[in-house]
Amino acid sequence: MDQTTEPDHQSLPQAEETSMMDNMEDLFGEAADDLGLGAAPLSLPQAPLSTPVLLRLADLQRSGCCTKLAWSNTGSIACISDDGLKITFHSTLRNPRKEHYELSKPSRHPLEAPDGRHFVHIQFSGFGPDLAAVDSYAGIHIYSMAGAIGRMQPVTVDPAVVNGGSSVLDTLVSMYWLPLSPAEVKVPYFTQANKNDGTWTTSMRGGLNEGVSHHVEGKGALFYVTASHKLCLLYQNHVNAWQSVSIELETTDTTQTLLSHAAIGPEGHQLILATHDRAHCLRTYSISINWNPTEQHAGNMRFISVAPALHIGHLSAVEGIAPQQTENSRISHLAVVPSPPQHVQDPSNTTICAIFTQAPVPLDPSQGFDTLSVLARWTIDSTTPALHESFTKLKQNGSIPVQPATPVLRRQLDVPANKLVLGLSCLYLNTILALTASDGTIEFRSRTSENWDILHQVPNHSTVVKSLPQSALGYFPIDHVPHVAHSTDGSALVYSKPGGPLELRYMTLLSGWQPLEKGMDGDASTVEAAVICLSRQYAILATSHASSDEALAVLPTNLSMELRILFVRHLIFTFCRQILDVSMLEQKRQQHHVLSDPWLARAMSAQLVLGVKPGTLERTFAGQFAYCLLNLKLIGLSAASSMSRDMPAGRPDIMPFLVGHMRWSLDFLQYMIESLTQIKRLVSSGLALKQACEECTAKTGNPVVQLLLCSYGRTYLRVQMFFLVSAIKLLQSSIPRARTLEDRTVMVDVYDFAKSVPVGLSPLMEFMQSLDTIVRSAYTDAGVDAQKRYENEIGLITEGRIPDDLMPVVENIFTKMLPDMTGGVDMGKLYFWDTTWLGIDRIAATTPQQQQNQRRFDAIRKTPLRAGMKLRLCRRCGAVMEDIPSEAAKQAPAWLYHAQRQCFCQTYWWIE
Repeated sequence: MDQTTEPDHQSLPQAEETSMMDNMEDLFGEAADDLGLGAAPLSLPQAPLSTPVLLRLADLQRSGCCTKLAWSNTGSIACISDDGLKITFHSTLRNPRKEHYELSKPSRHPLEAPDGRHFVHIQFSGFGPDLAAVDSYAGIHIYSMAGAIGRMQPVTVDPAVVNGGSSVLDTLVSMYWLPLSPAEVKVPYFTQANKNDGTWTTSMRGGLNEGVSHHVEGKGALFYVTASHKLCLLYQNHVNAWQSVSIELETTDTTQTLLSHAAIGPEGHQLILATHDRAHCLRTYSISINWNPTEQHAGNMRFISVAPALHIGHLSAVEGIAPQQTENSRISHLAVVPSPPQHVQDPSNTTICAIFTQAPVPLDPSQGFDTLSVLARWTIDSTTPALHESFTKLKQNGSIPVQPATPVLRRQLDVPANKLVLGLSCLYLNTILALTASDGTIEFRSRTSENWDILHQVPNHSTVVKSLPQSALGYFPIDHVPHVAHSTDGSALVYSKPGGPLELRYMTLLSGWQPLEKGMDGDASTVEAAVICLSRQYAILATSHASSDEALAVLPTNLSMELRILFVRHLIFTFCRQILDVSMLEQKRQQHHVLSDPWLARAMSAQLVLGVKPGTLERTFAGQFAYCLLNLKLIGLSAASSMSRDMPAGRPDIMPFLVGHMRWSLDFLQYMIESLTQIKRLVSSGLALKQACEECTAKTGNPVVQLLLCSYGRTYLRVQMFFLVSAIKLLQSSIPRARTLEDRTVMVDVYDFAKSVPVGLSPLMEFMQSLDTIVRSAYTDAGVDAQKRYENEIGLITEGRIPDDLMPVVENIFTKMLPDMTGGVDMGKLYFWDTTWLGIDRIAATTPQQQQNQRRFDAIRKTPLRAGMKLRLCRRCGAVMEDIPSEAAKQAPAWLYHAQRQCFCQTYWWIE
């Protein structure tokens, strides 16, 4: 039987502490007893829980599958309506004028429950784009993201799984998505950030997050468990239809053997399953899958088909589980907490965690206990049976048989949580536990400490950054709510009340973002460390293929420019410190590197958001540089995909999709030359060359000089030149064979436009070819080492600082190369050439009046938006693109099929 004790009151005086009582009698005499100090300790009563919260707790205690609110890795938020008849979708959208993220309105694409049924549980896949929904008849429906967040389409699932059953035996008690390979398997680990000599550093360790996943890369699978001990695997096969295979764990003899909760988690190359039945018995099993893959052919296509078989191993069982120190609680959650992967370098064992919760019913004075949750824990271990020592004295006639190890569950100390815990999640490679509570907070605990200690601000927090809570980022409690869901890393959460809308809240710096007084180094260092923490968190999310908007959303809107630069500089250091400078590489290697590297683009996506003048829609230099670099990368990828060497002489089916990129590139080159001539005019007025460049950058934010000096920008521009030259040649051969009159018209228009630009392609091509050689020579002649080149690059990218090492290059550009390019150019035509549609210095219009007065363009295809078309909206930068139906996207060129999934700033689209 469990021992029951009174709640922990160690901080209050106890009756047997005579010295304390003596002191009280000295102070108050006999009146001390009237204060209650000689009686049982007093505690402040907790506020009673509301009926919706108690009903939610009853649901959690009844079944392990009853989630009504979920937040996806992609940033999608799904919510089951109060009546259960539909699932609506929300997301967080950045308001560019207010510079903060807001909760969107519900999308116009809800999911409807089947006739006569209602939804009871939803669960996103770990990667994020897929959603499993369970209805009231235990039918399982799977939906997949259709082009953008806010819209999901059903996929074909085994009819028996969709139909479910009508008895209590079919009730689902657990669901577990297998990680998607390779996206969720190859996840790096970031060490803590340390400040040494004024510089913040961190390191990234690569490795595999070992576990069981579908045999075929990119295919999904999930397990679910029913109350009648049935374990079922749903999996995608080669035609993307979801099939199923199941196995019985135990026989169901009585209602007491029905399961109430179950949990599945990885353990090496197999899975661990834990179950809890109505008789309070905890059982554990091992699960292994033989996928039985076979290679098949259909015409010219080859694919792998699987026919998985499940194998179950019985590990251990514990009867009558209960908390060690409470007697009025019931289980409300069961979880398998995996050990961290090897590259985290932590020895923690896989742990079974059962959360027991007690909550008094309002207006019942007989219940003398407070709301409390207790985490009961068992680690999975093994022991080898051994004979009694007396048997060693017997004469041995042969070798002593080796006894196989027997798995056991070792009970650990319970972990109390003085709040109503609604859920438990493992964060960041299973190193942090997040306990979601009904008071709208998240209690973060260290998975790697023996007692799962609460993570508090570390003493040396101004020079060491380990996690969000250890940098004093957290939540203040609110009134109790029944449903809470948090983002991937717990930096944001949404909650709902019956009959009310969803509400959004973000973490905040608990000590405040603004120093209390000027010159207070302690406060300033706390703010700086919090910014570094969020930069590190952004990197963690970006490398986990998760939405990183929440890390940006936590930053205050009035963050200083210095701290914004610090945020991005730390990102670049984390992502790119070994690959930022490609100046000394051969040109082909440069092009391959910058086109295949995703990391700088992710850092530039953050710089794009942070590079805005406060209270305006105008971009600073940082914002303009990031905007240009991200768009140049987009066009470079489309060029690499479309302009391959083995392409036929003409592709009338491909070229119409590229006319927008051609026009954007041609206009950008005119913008580049006109920007250089503006600086040349400043020099002619008497300013020194470096001063003229810096003044132009400071006043207008123009990033052209920095793009030419930056090795990534210079390489993208050279790729753009090759793209234009090749595309114009292909246009000539494609126009006569255009498929439609509309295709012919757009190709002829862009061909004529290319011939009309003030500065032709020949001098520009010569300029870009020779510029890289001049930069390489400048570095070689000056003996500049790799570290100094890295510092030059990061200064150019984040602050626009022109390094002294490259001033000979700048002088060459303005004294020789620019005059050669513009020798026969109509400078008046160039001066009045309209390039405002490129959108470099301003964010796209957001108000209806601005949209009416400004022509809008598709951010991916660079073509005018057509009237009446549905639009996708970027959650981060506010760009828009025409919605492409899924079938039409499959027929699009490869570059467009991949590019339309995300905005050029690397963020998922939202569709209302």
